[in-house]
Amino acid sequence: MTLTASAPTRARRGPLRGVTGRLATMAGPVMAAIAVQSLANLVLHAALGRTLPPSDYGALGAVLAAMTLVAVPLTALQTSAARLVASAGLTGRTGRAAMARALRLLAPVVLLLVLLAAPVAGFLHLGSWWDAALLAPTVLVSGLLATARGVLLGTGRSGTVAGSYLVATLVRLGLALLLAVPLGVTGALLGTALGEAAALMHAGRAAWPASPGPTHRLSIGDVAGTTAVVTGLFAFTTIDLFLARHFLPGATSGAYVAAATIGKTILALPAAAMSVAYPRLVASWTSRSGLRPALRSSLVVVGLPAMAGAILVCLLPGLVLSVLYGAAFGAGTQDLVRALALIAGSSALVSVLAHAALARGSRTALLPWAAAALQVVAISSWHSTAMSVALASAASLVLALVLLGLTEVHHWRAADRADAAGAKPAGTLHRA
Repeated sequence: MTLTASAPTRARRGPLRGVTGRLATMAGPVMAAIAVQSLANLVLHAALGRTLPPSDYGALGAVLAAMTLVAVPLTALQTSAARLVASAGLTGRTGRAAMARALRLLAPVVLLLVLLAAPVAGFLHLGSWWDAALLAPTVLVSGLLATARGVLLGTGRSGTVAGSYLVATLVRLGLALLLAVPLGVTGALLGTALGEAAALMHAGRAAWPASPGPTHRLSIGDVAGTTAVVTGLFAFTTIDLFLARHFLPGATSGAYVAAATIGKTILALPAAAMSVAYPRLVASWTSRSGLRPALRSSLVVVGLPAMAGAILVCLLPGLVLSVLYGAAFGAGTQDLVRALALIAGSSALVSVLAHAALARGSRTALLPWAAAALQVVAISSWHSTAMSVALASAASLVLALVLLGLTEVHHWRAADRADAAGAKPAGTLHRA
């Protein structure tokens, strides 16, 4: 006997496939742009490594690593702006107000970076005060750019956002190489800052259209809550790397960091898809329409590239290790690479569920903090081998997936059945 789906089942599958297809289409340009950016970064670093003396290249790497310390707050600005526009709509006043609020929030950070430029230059052994001082304008421009991208993603302008990534990549690739020859590290950093500025010009004009309308402002409380959530996700996916470096002996910790870095790289494309999926989650929760399809499609569109990348690494761990790090890292670490790749791929699902909780304004979005705390306790207790550290990380992953999965599926299913007139509107974080 051949089993066929009933008419209601087919009706349910049709809208789900449609929602997933639309979300995948929207996420595609951003994911492609991020892939190009990642490849261009590898090319740029390879070229700069051959252009600059080893000491200068080390200084450049130190400054670029320092820039990653502010990446989490910038992500929070983008996510908060996307949430605002997805729930309230975009007008010229809203776009300008979002950028103005971001400027006010970034101003003290930029001032602090200027004041700390001399100590930072001394600590990192930089050749010039300017090499550290350039952090300040770069952070300012990057923060405004992140806000503009969030505004655009809130209205589904993923093509414009993708274009901003490509503009930043092309300008940085050209100017950093051109300016590094006469100016060294300073020139390479100027190229990075100018690339971000060019991208801001591309995205900024589209972020405040001429259309009139009411002004909706970024809430400082919402930015703070979003920062707490994205910081928790960062800690959840990164804390094992630092603990492994602390507890494991030198060669073993190096192998773990190499394997973990491969795993973290897998998350680049899912993160791009998540930036597009999140406004759809917010809009679905705000309007109370298509809640379950929105959550399911987000899990599919973000989860598929993450698991595809993890499976690819699992199939070819030795090749990936040798291409990236050379033969010295390949011996005896392939199982570790497989384990950390699967953990990283599954972590993308935690990100979707945490953002789903954030979309409905729930404090359960902070659950990755609890999972990160479990990692600290477990790894501090069991760290005899690199694999034991990985297993401790896997245990925290299972906890986060189970708790967030049960909570979010329950709330989104219940809300989908509820009368929209009696639904609580999305807002700042509240008790679940």
